[in-house]
Amino acid sequence: MNIFFNESSASGSVIFVSSENNSQTKEWFVTSIEPRVALTFVKQTYQVVLLSEVDLDVPNPSDTCFPPQLQFMQRITCFRHFLDPIIHWVTFHVRQVNDNPPEAEKLPDIQISEGNVSVPLFLHRLFDYFKDRDCPKERLFLSISKYSSVEKDASEYFTINSTTGYLYQTKQFDYEESTIQCGIGKEGGFLNITAEDGLYKTSTSLSVTFINIDDAPPVFVNSDCSNVCLKCPLSSLSAFVHITHQGLIPTNPSAIKAIYPGSNVVYDMDVYPTKYSDNIQFENGTFVLPQSFANFSGYVEESDFTVTVIMQATGSNGQTSDKFPFSIHVITRPISSTSQQITDQTSSCPTKYITVIRQSTNDVIIIVLVVVVVLLLTIIIVNVVYRYRFHKTKSVSIEPVYSELQRNSIEIEHIYTIA
Repeated sequence: MNIFFNESSASGSVIFVSSENNSQTKEWFVTSIEPRVALTFVKQTYQVVLLSEVDLDVPNPSDTCFPPQLQFMQRITCFRHFLDPIIHWVTFHVRQVNDNPPEAEKLPDIQISEGNVSVPLFLHRLFDYFKDRDCPKERLFLSISKYSSVEKDASEYFTINSTTGYLYQTKQFDYEESTIQCGIGKEGGFLNITAEDGLYKTSTSLSVTFINIDDAPPVFVNSDCSNVCLKCPLSSLSAFVHITHQGLIPTNPSAIKAIYPGSNVVYDMDVYPTKYSDNIQFENGTFVLPQSFANFSGYVEESDFTVTVIMQATGSNGQTSDKFPFSIHVITRPISSTSQQITDQTSSCPTKYITVIRQSTNDVIIIVLVVVVVLLLTIIIVNVVYRYRFHKTKSVSIEPVYSELQRNSIEIEHIYTIA
């Protein structure tokens, strides 16, 4: 006879109930030397009660699972008056129950570098970090699931072989991608590893660090842009100034900078026309005129003109940025004090505006008044000099006439006297 019961059956559990219920008195007894079950007689029916629980599982998940004792035998005897007893051996089979979830040890941290990586790249055998108290051991299936925080999820770069438990990097990454720069960044990310034994699931996170290689050139951005996030690059910049303007050149954005994951950016600046090279400076992301274009050029410019500044940044890795043009439109005519706006279409950021400089006309009026006064004084001086010279010339030319008349008069007198 065979009786089956689960290892999860507690001590005192009824593991068998006889289908015969016509007995009037109890005639059968467990006669094993070390009984593990008891035979009871309830309402003319025999029942087998488990005296001590049977746990096939190991107490520690790291312990080795030896072949468990899956069955044992018990002697059942029926005593008869004046007759030989009847003896039966009953085999009890213990069925293994999956009653323990997998347990995970701390998973190793992963570091991967950007660049030309041959994928798939083997990283770890994660089966070594998951244990189970069940014995015999349950077959585990490993899988990758996304991390709870989207900004920190790095699961897209990896895969795992569910049969062998091997973890691979299957996707190359570029540290300069905005998804990494603005999401994972230098702090890296995480992925969840889930172990499933068919009934229970256990998940634990694995830390991933992205190693940056200085292989990218600097990028010009708004000075308010994060040093990590390259979300808002600038391709050019422009501004309008009056020829008499001096000091900070107003731009929108008000300042720029070149950034890349490294450090120590060096700036180079070329100015065209080159004659204005010494009159433009780049200070803390802004452009400054030490003196006005009018004063620097000696007031020789008579029409509007444009000065182009070409910026270029070099990173510590020796790579240079794209050339960044800054156009300065110089206005020589008097301009209205009313602020104007033009659209900067060169930026890849959302539409922004460049505010044209609000230049007061007071300086222009003063300059005009000075010029008018100088012209008036010049005219007066020229007129006085002219009149003086004209009067002197006329006086000189008249004197001989008077002398000749006088001489003629004397000659006439002499003529009359002789007559």
